[in-house]
Amino acid sequence: MDFKETETQFAVLAESLPQLVWSSRPDGHVDYVNRRWREFTGLTPEQVMGNGWEAAIHPDDLPGVREHWRRSLETGQAYEWEYRVRTAAGDHEWFLSRATPIQDLSGTIARWFGTSTNIHGQKKAEEALRLLESQYRLALEAADLGTWQIDLEKRLITWDEGSCALYGLPHNGLYSLTLEEAWTMIHPEDLEHVKGQIASAADPASGGHYDSEYRAVLPDGKLRWFRSHGQALYVNEGGTSRAVTLYGVISDVTERQALEEGQKLLTRELTHRVKNLFAIANGMVSMTARTAKDPKDMANSLRGRLSALSRAHELVQPVSTADSGAGTDVELARLIEAVLEPYRQTGQNKITIEGPSVLVGSNTTTSLALVLHELATNAAKYGSLSSPEGELAIQWTVHDETADVLWTESGGPTIEGPPGFEGFGTQLSQRSITGQLGGTLDREWRPEGLRVHMTLPLSRLTS
Repeated sequence: MDFKETETQFAVLAESLPQLVWSSRPDGHVDYVNRRWREFTGLTPEQVMGNGWEAAIHPDDLPGVREHWRRSLETGQAYEWEYRVRTAAGDHEWFLSRATPIQDLSGTIARWFGTSTNIHGQKKAEEALRLLESQYRLALEAADLGTWQIDLEKRLITWDEGSCALYGLPHNGLYSLTLEEAWTMIHPEDLEHVKGQIASAADPASGGHYDSEYRAVLPDGKLRWFRSHGQALYVNEGGTSRAVTLYGVISDVTERQALEEGQKLLTRELTHRVKNLFAIANGMVSMTARTAKDPKDMANSLRGRLSALSRAHELVQPVSTADSGAGTDVELARLIEAVLEPYRQTGQNKITIEGPSVLVGSNTTTSLALVLHELATNAAKYGSLSSPEGELAIQWTVHDETADVLWTESGGPTIEGPPGFEGFGTQLSQRSITGQLGGTLDREWRPEGLRVHMTLPLSRLTS
């Protein structure tokens, strides 16, 4: 077969191929392009020959095309490069171009034969995949999520950078460790639950869904709550399915757990307070009804006690409805002032309140306010506050984590001795101090006036 016949066969083959086919002389001068090349670019053979084909290359890609083509011409190595080619309509599409040198008997390159294959669809798919991966990564970062994958056969778990960051592990890229190593990071009380959830997800009958919340101990010793959920991947062998991989995402839910626990605590506390208030109100009605002289006396007594509860509530209620709902602490002096304010009479009895700064917690304010109100009510009826010359001194000191409070009356009617019976107010005061506040309350019935000594543990007083 002579050279001319060979070229003819090449031309027939080149014209039948879907690729863009071309050839050049050893110096790179293009001397042939097939019909597909001309139809795609819209260039005539005369426009393409020599270096004219460069007009069809995207301007941004042309420098790279020239450089790699020149290198292949100088070294004789096969040419391969990706670049965009302008279509007859003026658009650009991606091509993978390859060229192979053909040598004569002496080993000298006689020609170059090349093809350019359209890879535009593949490029668009790769670009779409990169965009999807970028969006996926941004979504994970925005949600502060990490991804993980468990190889159930090799018993290996692999974390991405997000998961490593959540676990406090400074690691770039993927990080793998054995399941046994991962177990050591899970709180012992939660470990069996996590293992059970993984085993359940691996069971084909379960549908493969995995969802678990657990505590993990980070390398710095901190304890964090995590939620991990994912899906198992199964393979079918001999009609039997088995799980080979479990994959999913993980998030830090420590703040959410703390909020839920706070809400539960608040609910329990509110329930407790409401029950206590109803119990106190019920006791007030029952005891006052038994000791009141008439309905008017009963109404006045109940009104005074409920007013004391209202004043105490106003002192400890949250600043605004936007707050968490927890009450505020109040100074002991301010609480006493608020309770005794209705008993102050201008130009008559004298009330002195003295003592260091002591905070009364929102949980105990109501109890202490009721005790102070009962003492003040009795003082106004029978004691120092019933006389214009009467005096009341309330003083307290703090030592050994205990507040000692003295309620001292003087200038009122002379006291013959202790009363012959204990009314509801006395019983209420005693129960509040000893029961709810964990302290003591002692009364001393002196002729010049009643003295009450209360000891209140600061740990209970400020709770």
